[in-house]
Amino acid sequence: MAKVCLLDSPSWLLFNPRQFLHLGILYLAGALRKAGHDVTVVDCHEVTEWNPESRQLLIHQKELEACDVLGISATTANVHWGKQLAKAWPAKVKVLGGSHATYILRGPHDQFKRPWYFDGFDFAIIEEAEESFTQFCDGFDHGDVSRVPNLCWFNELGMLQRNPAGPLPDVTRLSPPAFDIWPGNFAGGGLSSNAHLDKNEAMTASLYTARGCPYGCRFCADARTKVREESLGQIEAELRMLADLGVTCIRIQDDVLTIKEERCKQLANLLHEYGMTWRGNTRVNLTNPSLFTYMQAHGCVELGFGVEHGSEKMLKLMAKGTTPDKNTAGIQMCQDAGMIAKAFLMLGFPGETNETVEEMKQWILNTRPTACSWCLFQPFPGSDVWNNPQAYGVSLPENAFDRFWQQGLEGSEDELVLSLPTISKPDLLRARIEVGQLIDSEIGHRDRRRVDNYFGEALMA
Repeated sequence: MAKVCLLDSPSWLLFNPRQFLHLGILYLAGALRKAGHDVTVVDCHEVTEWNPESRQLLIHQKELEACDVLGISATTANVHWGKQLAKAWPAKVKVLGGSHATYILRGPHDQFKRPWYFDGFDFAIIEEAEESFTQFCDGFDHGDVSRVPNLCWFNELGMLQRNPAGPLPDVTRLSPPAFDIWPGNFAGGGLSSNAHLDKNEAMTASLYTARGCPYGCRFCADARTKVREESLGQIEAELRMLADLGVTCIRIQDDVLTIKEERCKQLANLLHEYGMTWRGNTRVNLTNPSLFTYMQAHGCVELGFGVEHGSEKMLKLMAKGTTPDKNTAGIQMCQDAGMIAKAFLMLGFPGETNETVEEMKQWILNTRPTACSWCLFQPFPGSDVWNNPQAYGVSLPENAFDRFWQQGLEGSEDELVLSLPTISKPDLLRARIEVGQLIDSEIGHRDRRRVDNYFGEALMA
């Protein structure tokens, strides 16, 4: 039996870093526990802190518990902090997992497959790792991890070594997420960005009911992936566990919640049966007024839509498969059903111009979603722009992954990772500021629930 410690990389530049626990870590914990390993899950924000003045991560060394196997999950934007934690942690072997390792190591660009991009780790495991990481920990017990599927490491010459891929896990056979060993209470405030819905103190958890998205958006690393659904029995068991822990609000994290209407209604029934207030995400081409009315009557208070842009030109460049008019219709249908309609928006995708920025502003004013969350496009590994940058007239930045964070860099050209041939950096930076000001003044529910001084009382801003 291996003593295993699991945690996410710190995300101190989020507006509330403690708000969203890492579901993947809890799925891993459930699988390891079933296999008989001694598993601890750590809230990475309890063993670190962030100094906003020096912009440095501080690690509480005395709180790092020694273990056999350390597993850290990281995105591209926070992997640099994960490396710092791995170097400091008293563990016999240290393994990196998550989206950064997966999309870098199976991607096309050899210049990023170098040891210094994975400094601090002995191994990486790519893809969904419930089965492969369990095999790794089993192998650690027996002194041989050489046959673990999707295991990657660098040899003495710095050359990448990779074991053959294994099949994706059958999600209907997975152990449930180990919600019960999450070390702290489930945070409040993550259910809705609407200030009129007073759920800031309600215990809120996340659920996946399905993995994958069949759509081909060029900015997304998970484009055109097979949708794999958990059974309704699995989901009910997870809801029962969360209800017993005091959770009353649920964020469904599926990419396309309403892709199957009948299944969506069945999920709504389960959530309603356990007294949950809940939200989800979908697309404007997956809208039906009767379905939306049903969802609202069964506890759904908000739907998030990947609108992305108000310009038809930009939507085509993104291969979004929608139009500004369809986006407006979907937002209004959600609002007519009595739910909050949240628009996810993006500036700076290759092809952006001053004219398309103005179209974005006009769409916001004409449509008036209930809430908006918006960002600058970044070429995250796995996206089509990352895989084929020459097709978009851009060059990938090296040694710039920590700049993929935008919060904390607002108003600075440091946040502009790409140089676009169609709009200057000063113009794009000005557009980012102006769109934010427009959302603040005209929509009024910008998605920012920040922790004051990164600690203490949470504030709506």
